[in-house]
Amino acid sequence: MPLLPPELTRPFPTETERAAARRLVIDRDRTLKAIEMLADKPPSAWSPSELSAFPNTTNGVTDPPYRRVARWATLFAEELHELHRLVAGSRPLSDIELQETLYLAGRLLATVTGQPITDVDHFIVQKT
Repeated sequence: MPLLPPELTRPFPTETERAAARRLVIDRDRTLKAIEMLADKPPSAWSPSELSAFPNTTNGVTDPPYRRVARWATLFAEELHELHRLVAGSRPLSDIELQETLYLAGRLLATVTGQPITDVDHFIVQKT
């Protein structure tokens, strides 16, 4: 049984779709970097809009956003580093690599925001 959704192994049907996926992975990477920056801020430096952007509970247990985000950044540090490396890489990603990178970025965003992967591209980190 495959561990990844089957669409990750299909090539993009058109260059337009491939280019859109490249833009989306760059946008997701930018959002992930902004969230990682939040993880490094002390709780007192978080703005009300930053606090309200993330869930206050994890699995039904009270979990302040600044704690949740810091834990997420620590837990997924290797995955985040690899994703940033792939996005910033000097060579273009193959279709499968691009599909996988896009999926990984979506999963990381879904995990930290508590949103379904289908909604993560609407998530915005408010600047303070």
